[in-house]
Amino acid sequence: MLSLLRWFFLLLSGLVLFVGLTPPLQRKLSSKGLIPNQFSYGDLYNMTNLPAFREENIAEHMMLKPEDKPEQHYANVHFYNFGDSFTDIDTSYYAGSFNFRASQNERLQPIHLDRSKKNILFFQFIERVIRERLQPAVYPGMYIENGIMDTTGKGPLPPQKTGKPSPLPSWALAQFGHDMSSRLEFILFNFKPFLKLKEAKAQFTLNVLGRVPAAEVSHDHKHVFYKIEANGLSSSSSFYPVDETELKRVVRVLNTMRDYYKKMGFDEMYVAFIPNKVTVLEPEHRPYGQPYNHLIERLEADTTLKTPLLSFYGTVTKHPEWYHLGDGHWNRQGKRYWLSRVNKLIGQVSRGDSIPRIQY
Repeated sequence: MLSLLRWFFLLLSGLVLFVGLTPPLQRKLSSKGLIPNQFSYGDLYNMTNLPAFREENIAEHMMLKPEDKPEQHYANVHFYNFGDSFTDIDTSYYAGSFNFRASQNERLQPIHLDRSKKNILFFQFIERVIRERLQPAVYPGMYIENGIMDTTGKGPLPPQKTGKPSPLPSWALAQFGHDMSSRLEFILFNFKPFLKLKEAKAQFTLNVLGRVPAAEVSHDHKHVFYKIEANGLSSSSSFYPVDETELKRVVRVLNTMRDYYKKMGFDEMYVAFIPNKVTVLEPEHRPYGQPYNHLIERLEADTTLKTPLLSFYGTVTKHPEWYHLGDGHWNRQGKRYWLSRVNKLIGQVSRGDSIPRIQY
């Protein structure tokens, strides 16, 4: 009997480890409800386990609906969006006759520009990455070498840089990386009885010790933010000081990117800056007494920035309800506002309207 129990627990441990090492299998099992879904209540809830930020039906609040698709597609416009998780939206929701989405987390992506169309490229940046990524030493690797390449008439795309081949099967490659332990934790300890215990511990730590180790909570304890956005200790934070020299450096990088992509064949490159969640919900957070640095407003006001802008700051900061309770991203309402602005721009380009340097 003891031997059978040993074998049972050995096999069970092996199965748990295998699932933890295989993200596609983990996603499939969680979609069928066989194991907990680590994103059920939002990424910030997962970091904190504070019950006040457990957002029920977060997928429902996140997903766009068929009626959100544009009534009209403009035959003479091809739209290319280069964004992050804030604009991870199916391309059928855009109003171009051809719509393409590239991600800041992917490798160089080949395209074929149709010169008979108006080709517009739109870069979207969440506030926390602006200063980190739009630096002279960083942007070429992210937005040029791993950006978009027009391969029309130029043959195949040059080989991309790859790591040293491994004899391990693909599912096992890294799955030994930094997130393996968190995946195993979710598999083992995100069932409801364990969640209740984790929530009780997290609430005790906040109420008694005044700490939230993995995130930052608003002063009234009604909102939760990514620590890097709110703690004032890095350039990702809305409260980390930014001087004019650094601001001008970001502007020069954006102008250089615009020149590069216009030479490639795009008719224009547009930019939008999306504010951090803390910027919208608690701009007076002031960690260590540091005030909000007004990064987005200062960039938008800089007349040496040649890249035309869609400004989201003024409207989005008036709508805190557009951000998830338990997640750092905006919800369906925020996505709808994004689509309304971008699809309006596509219509303006199609008609040949005069487009100002910045649209509010």
